[in-house]
Amino acid sequence: MMRRIACLCAVLAAMLCLAVSALAENLTLAAGAGYKKPVTALAKAFEAAGGVKTDLIFGNMGQIITQAKGSGAIDILVGEKNFLDKAGLVFSGSVPLGHGVLVVAWPKGKTLAAPGDVAKPEVKRLAMPDPAKAIYGKAAAEYLKKAGLEKAVADKLLVVGTVPQVTAYIQSGEVDAGFVNRTDVMDLGEAIGGYLEIDPALYAPIELAALPLADSKNAEAIKAFAAFLATPQAREILKKHGL
Repeated sequence: MMRRIACLCAVLAAMLCLAVSALAENLTLAAGAGYKKPVTALAKAFEAAGGVKTDLIFGNMGQIITQAKGSGAIDILVGEKNFLDKAGLVFSGSVPLGHGVLVVAWPKGKTLAAPGDVAKPEVKRLAMPDPAKAIYGKAAAEYLKKAGLEKAVADKLLVVGTVPQVTAYIQSGEVDAGFVNRTDVMDLGEAIGGYLEIDPALYAPIELAALPLADSKNAEAIKAFAAFLATPQAREILKKHGL
């Protein structure tokens, strides 16, 4: 009898360990590369507050959407809501995170008095993210068109995959100016020359949100993360990063 009880206890203990392990499964979060700083800060704060371990994936949204469709391993996407709503994915909800801001930045040793100065001869190389794959590339293209600058800058444009790539070119001085999001450059200080915000009337609103994938098997972790995003701590992190 004692042997049976011991065996039963061992089985129950094993089942309990498996249950705890399942509940502690990592949460996988994917976001546009331009939001690496705030998303990383949110993930660290979530874990410190007792949330599960969070794995992070960053890149241009075109690549991330393809990965989300093909792998089934992503639990939550963070990006521009309207862009993601048209991506052919099914989401189980949406948590608003704030509004993104398009800026034009430039390297040390240079200066722009106004965003329209990107059309001046002194700006020989102008970088921007790919409009087809990155929301800030799309916003930059909209701005150039609405501001009547599209033709004036066509021959000087350097189109790259992500916002951080543009920022890297600005920091290295390989371009004279570049379009990025405020979040990526606001804390760079003397690493760049400066930046100016673009009139929001000249590009579509950028509504950043966290969208859980409907086919995710990590429902409890998603619920916990969504609840954390509503806390004052999370909102302060987003505010700190310009959202």
